[in-house]
Amino acid sequence: MGADARPKRTLIAYCVLADRLQQPGLGIGQAITPFLAEACQEFAGDLFDAAKFCNAVAQRFGISIPRLAALGLTEQLAAEGILLLVSGHASSAVYRYAPGKTIGDVAAAPPVTEADVENVLNSFLEYCRTDGRIEGKEQSWLEAAFLDRLLNVDSMRLLTRREVSISAKRTAETITLKKPQPKAERSDPEELHLDFLVSQFLLDLRSNYPQAFDRVSNVAFANMAAEAIACFREPSGDNAPLDGLTVYLDSPLLLDMLGVNGEYEEYGLELLEAIHEGGAKPAVFDHCVAEAETAVKARLEFLRSGINQVASGWGTTAAPTALAALTGRVAERAEQRLGIAVHRDPETPLHRKSMTSVGDIESYMSSRMQAWRNDEAKAHDRKSVWSMISLRDTGDVCTRLCDAKALLLTRNTALVGIANESWRLWLKGATSHAAAKIERGVPVALSDKQFAGYLWLRKGGGDGKISRARLLAHCSAAVRPRPDIKARAYNLMLELSGKEAAQDIAALLEDREGASALMRATRGDPEDVTKERLPFILEKVKLAAGDYAAEAERKKAEAAIAAVKAGHAVVVEQLSTAMSAASEAHARDAKLLREEIERQRLAAESHEISKGKLERTVGELMEAERQRRAQVAAEGMRAGRSVYRRLRFEIAGLFGALTLLGTSLAESEPGISAGLTVLLAVLGFWFIPDKLRGPLARHAHSHMRAVMARRDSSVPVPDEIPDLK
Repeated sequence: MGADARPKRTLIAYCVLADRLQQPGLGIGQAITPFLAEACQEFAGDLFDAAKFCNAVAQRFGISIPRLAALGLTEQLAAEGILLLVSGHASSAVYRYAPGKTIGDVAAAPPVTEADVENVLNSFLEYCRTDGRIEGKEQSWLEAAFLDRLLNVDSMRLLTRREVSISAKRTAETITLKKPQPKAERSDPEELHLDFLVSQFLLDLRSNYPQAFDRVSNVAFANMAAEAIACFREPSGDNAPLDGLTVYLDSPLLLDMLGVNGEYEEYGLELLEAIHEGGAKPAVFDHCVAEAETAVKARLEFLRSGINQVASGWGTTAAPTALAALTGRVAERAEQRLGIAVHRDPETPLHRKSMTSVGDIESYMSSRMQAWRNDEAKAHDRKSVWSMISLRDTGDVCTRLCDAKALLLTRNTALVGIANESWRLWLKGATSHAAAKIERGVPVALSDKQFAGYLWLRKGGGDGKISRARLLAHCSAAVRPRPDIKARAYNLMLELSGKEAAQDIAALLEDREGASALMRATRGDPEDVTKERLPFILEKVKLAAGDYAAEAERKKAEAAIAAVKAGHAVVVEQLSTAMSAASEAHARDAKLLREEIERQRLAAESHEISKGKLERTVGELMEAERQRRAQVAAEGMRAGRSVYRRLRFEIAGLFGALTLLGTSLAESEPGISAGLTVLLAVLGFWFIPDKLRGPLARHAHSHMRAVMARRDSSVPVPDEIPDLK
């Protein structure tokens, strides 16, 4: 890097610090040590000199470290091996720088490369080439201007530039007188243009290149952290509670938190939340509430007056409904919605303690407040300073902010300096404290940036949420559409093209994008609205408003399409869900059906098997029964046949006996024997067989029935007499 590379070195140094500050588990001292080591390399082997060290850090990185803060860092540098203890101890210790190689080992590798930083700076340079006022400026000058505004965004002149005039002419013949601007308030147009360009560039960077904006916002965060480390020497691990500290808010900060200043509302609420989280109690004085009430009432009355209706809405960023809701209720809204207490103004007669000190302070404030816009602003700020002096305890000068009972918080860095110097003048004139003790005392007022850094330091580090919101708030305030530029464009259009064309341009300027395009075309400078540039400016405004309208219509159409798609997606999802449910139900039913079929099949198979077994069993039983019955019938038949045969043998025997009798009578009674023999022969061969067969068969059949009945009565006996022969 050459001699003109200080902005690059500073940006890289701040990126290193931001990266290390956000690393979990890394202490504040450990985070700041590595990039301080780079400034120590040129002093390798020399004795430590706090003044030379501070100058080296300022020249190399653009970080301003007070001498006392540098002495407070010696122990940490010694612990990291950058410094070596030569003699002494505590505050009287003498240190020597370590060898160059040792210091080089401590230095950390940057999280971003030089090329990354150059890309951001080159983008800004290209952005500046479109402005004719600074087109020929050198690169190093532009880079230094960018760095200066990035680190001190609240000090941009564009933020404090007074409005020229917001009056719109009624007719082309209306004569307007331009109030001459005091010489002390005149600003360099180049500086104003640079303020606008830096602010707009950062906002565009956030919208189009978020990653690059994160790198740039890390620089603002690291700057806040470095300022906190340099200004506050309280240990980060002390964790002393802040419940005894009351933070008094200035009127602009109160209006920011109430949403009156739209660009600062988000940042104001972030700051208020940090105050609550830190344990401090936010409060506001009665005179600050009165000043806020006056500002709200004045804006609302102007909007409702009906005077200069064309430009009536150009001078405020708050909606009339919001202003109407705040009228007469600022204190109530602050207490109920924001948790900000309202305290009465202290009435301590300080002139009785030290009239000379009061006179010195009044003289000092009068000289410092000469550039204040009006007497009312001076009176309010004077009252704020005297109120803080009255509240602070002068019996002992506290050296820790957490021990101070009251603190004034404001965005006005000039008021911070006036209040703190007035407090020191009071301590020097009204008390007997030593000058060294007074210098070590905590300030009576802090800027919002300093106090946010203090709260961050007490937490032991963290992200840069507040610093990022603060950067965006100041940039948005710098590029906000200004009513004097709108009025100048309207009046010039009225003079050149008449009422109708002026009304058209007024309508375009009511559009947010149209007003933003006006600011881009003029770089926030009303002097750029000239007859020669007016056509170019109008073209930009119309194009932006048209593009915005087209974009709005496109977004509306896209929203409608998205709604249709969303509805379609819902229907598809519902149908898909219904189909899935039906498919699942069908699958369950099919599964149940298959299980039922399988169960019935198994039951049928079991039934068939049982049926076969039963049929076989029944067949076997029937066969056994048939055999049994056949056996019973056979036994009965055998019994009947046996009876039948026995009776035949008995009858045959009877006939044989009778025949033998007839034969035996042949000798004694031949005639009788012969007749008996013939008779027996006739009966035996003719009549006896026919007459006796029936009775014998019936008797045998009856005997067979009796035998079968004894064996089994269920066996049927045929009614017909069987053949028993």
